[in-house]
Amino acid sequence: MEGTGKKLIEEGIDGADYACYALRKYGIRPGEWAEMTTPEQMFCCAVIELELEAAEKTDDV
Repeated sequence: MEGTGKKLIEEGIDGADYACYALRKYGIRPGEWAEMTTPEQMFCCAVIELELEAAEKTDDV
């Protein structure tokens, strides 16, 4: 998942994918995700991207 946000959009990653990951990994329910402000959601998305990049480097995906 390296690259710019534009590349991620082209790959088909959207808010629903992040919400699903947040539910599975952190227990953030869809209603809680929907109630988050945009900056809060963006922060979560950035953390998820960093985690996935780190996991790719260690082949721990």
